[in-house]
Amino acid sequence: MSMSAQEADRGIRILKERLDACDAVLVGAGAGLSAAAGLSYFDGEAFRKYYPDMYRLGWHYPYELVGRRDDEWTRGRKWAYWATHIHYVREIFPAAELYRKLLRVLEGHDWFVVTSNCDRQFFRNGFPMERVFEYQGNYDNMGCSAHCTTHTWNDHDALQRVLANIDHETFECREEGIPKCPYCGADAEICFRGEDWQQNADRYVRFLEQARDRKLLLIEIGVGYNTPGVIRWPFENIAAEFPYAFLVRVNTGYVQYPDRTGFPQVPRSLEGKAAAIDMDAAAVIEALEARV
Repeated sequence: MSMSAQEADRGIRILKERLDACDAVLVGAGAGLSAAAGLSYFDGEAFRKYYPDMYRLGWHYPYELVGRRDDEWTRGRKWAYWATHIHYVREIFPAAELYRKLLRVLEGHDWFVVTSNCDRQFFRNGFPMERVFEYQGNYDNMGCSAHCTTHTWNDHDALQRVLANIDHETFECREEGIPKCPYCGADAEICFRGEDWQQNADRYVRFLEQARDRKLLLIEIGVGYNTPGVIRWPFENIAAEFPYAFLVRVNTGYVQYPDRTGFPQVPRSLEGKAAAIDMDAAAVIEALEARV
């Protein structure tokens, strides 16, 4: 059940007071943040418009294709999907204003962001990336499928060649369009965690180490149970273990699927150290920005 207007106002007031009083802010951003900005993996209408071949073949929304194994489709179809999906996420869908509003909310604070999102919205909206850890990587990296090298690279032209070589009857990329490793000639693959992943992970760890004995505000936005080990459970542990930490969990049901809850609740064990705001992330961020 969503919060009443009075409860929502109280939740935002608590969050603003905590934000004003804290020494550091750690934001955990999940798929719900991008969904609130309009980029939802459950958006069937956008799927029909921008993934027409896949819709015709029986899929209904992007989330059905998340985590698909290589042995579940051909090389040609895998690349046809990845090129279509990345083109939509990185080039058709715009840089979302909601992210820029979040950046304005964080101005003047010592902050860090950890995100499970791969869509690069933080990068596209001007967040200094030395303060952002893309835990699950991003769509910009390619690597060698034969692992002849640990080097990763960004090859926009290769994805454009895939798009130009898709047979729209079969939804397969022709052999000549499949990206190759520049070192050994094996197929390339989307390599979410690039060479700088460990460096960025270390920055996250250092931020936490420095925040342990400070008044740390954890703001968790749009994080459910798809990958709870990335943000949700670690944030609960941090709130419990750091003496002056406080967790605010922002989440709500999914617009396209009202029966899918975002699980905004916080554990009873965190009573006095956490609060839940059962509201859409956009409404919370915009309310905060208006009060900054």
